[in-house]
Amino acid sequence: MLYSGDKAIDYLAIEISKKDSGESSHWQRYHSDFRFKGDGFEGLKGFGGNVTPYRGLRKLLHSLFESRFRKKGKQLPQFNRIDKLANEMTSKQNRAYGLDVLRQSLTLAYLMDDSSMNKLPKNTTACVIGDGFASMTALMLASGFANRVILVNLTKTLMVDLWYLKLWMGEESFGLSVDVVTNIDSLARALEKPFKKTNGICSVIAIQAENHALIRECPVDIAVNIVSMQEMDPPIIAEYFEDLRIVASNRKLFFYCCNRERKELPDGTITRFADYPWADNDQIIVDELCPWHQQYYSKHPPFYHSYDGPIRHRLVKLD
Repeated sequence: MLYSGDKAIDYLAIEISKKDSGESSHWQRYHSDFRFKGDGFEGLKGFGGNVTPYRGLRKLLHSLFESRFRKKGKQLPQFNRIDKLANEMTSKQNRAYGLDVLRQSLTLAYLMDDSSMNKLPKNTTACVIGDGFASMTALMLASGFANRVILVNLTKTLMVDLWYLKLWMGEESFGLSVDVVTNIDSLARALEKPFKKTNGICSVIAIQAENHALIRECPVDIAVNIVSMQEMDPPIIAEYFEDLRIVASNRKLFFYCCNRERKELPDGTITRFADYPWADNDQIIVDELCPWHQQYYSKHPPFYHSYDGPIRHRLVKLD
């Protein structure tokens, strides 16, 4: 089935009561208190900040803490433009432009600065696996980096993504531009829609994680995963790689992956970046510790804190 606009949210509101196949122990923990109240959510944990906009002294303090991250943005030609778009997006969503979103802005500016991205087609289709509040999805569309985004997420988180997309897009654009697809037939219908912008936005095709194999049928040019593969069980990570490799067998496909080098999930499962199913023939374009993903800040001294292990980012052209 294909569900568009508000019908997509209505559909996911029913689906969130069902067990999400492939949900790791990490997400079983963080989704345990998740509730949809009809006009909002409770128990939003584990996929980005959702506090009200910073004001006054609070805003000044956050600006001071974020200055070391923004210095990295000054090295990226597109950062100022994306930074402004991110500020407009979060303002419409009535949430703070915090460090989680700032990292998305830096990542997109970084990708847009890479010469490899000049090889993307004019009507680029991006696939975002595991967004949070649809921040990367919205920024890709608003910046013109992509004209269509395939957004894949666990059902509960996907519903939050769409809710916040609607706040950013507005009622009309959301109704015309966003579809949830559940099978190959509905995906084909969504893909057949022309690249016609509504208020500057083309389209979002949303896929529940349990249906992630539908990625194989999508004309994806670049796929992105930012700190969410580290929270999947290794067999699920392997399935996503298989999806992307099937796409790559038919077209040029770039993959940007930014995840913890090693992470232990609540049930003891360990994920390792080096153990992801990379191939010897993958063309590595970037492979290093991510400069803006090593620390976070808090009001507690020493204010800047390292994550529990380094976070690596890699941009590859998949074989």
